[in-house]
Amino acid sequence: MKLNSLLISLLSVAFATASFAGTSSGKACTTCAPTVEEKTLGVVTIGYDTNYVYRGINIATNLVSANLDVPISLDAISKDLSLVLTSWYGASDDAVAAFGGGDYQELDLVAVLQKKFGAVTAGLKYEHYFFFADASSIKDINELGVTLSASVKGLDLTAYVGYDFTAQGWYYEGAVSHTFKINDKISLVPGVLISFGSDYYGVNGGNTIKPSLAMPIKLAKSATLTPYIAGNLPYGSLNSLGEQDRVYGGVALTVTF
Repeated sequence: MKLNSLLISLLSVAFATASFAGTSSGKACTTCAPTVEEKTLGVVTIGYDTNYVYRGINIATNLVSANLDVPISLDAISKDLSLVLTSWYGASDDAVAAFGGGDYQELDLVAVLQKKFGAVTAGLKYEHYFFFADASSIKDINELGVTLSASVKGLDLTAYVGYDFTAQGWYYEGAVSHTFKINDKISLVPGVLISFGSDYYGVNGGNTIKPSLAMPIKLAKSATLTPYIAGNLPYGSLNSLGEQDRVYGGVALTVTF
């Protein structure tokens, strides 16, 4: 499957699914994911990553993806309560052998119920991963977790703990980033993420450290182009399993409507 064919397919999926679900943009880029604000109908993102590195594992190269986030207001229940429905679809024609090799396609469907507690936002997150093409022999993954986020003195802090029912193990991560505004259109967002695992696909202990630098460029009021560069630094258990250090990058175009 060639890159131009993948892009056409992904664009079709992004707009065909806009009526019922959404994806968090930049799945492989923690610091460049957009915020779904109140009174926003949704956020569509088309992205490209030189490497699809997810939770420290290099899955494929030259990944193209389509993303859609749709927030649902729950003001009738509580003004501090919201639901975000997410769908993420990624495809590559160059997956690593452990993920089938050759053509790789993945669809993630996510629901996050969020509630604000002052400066802290907590969420209950459910995610289901589907695998297609040469990766179709991989079992679907079901995961349930808790998210926490807050802004403290200009630092954006996030934390996540999730239980993977397929692996029957736990995954943990924490991240911090800061936005430096260069001008009205350009910002720089350095960040770092650290993760751990417990009975998580062979990982027991340290997983990876991910430094990153994103540069959101506001093209219009509702459109942002975000190139980024990141590193994958496996340590502890994941390093012992043979995952290699690497530098990779990508770009995402997000449109809010």
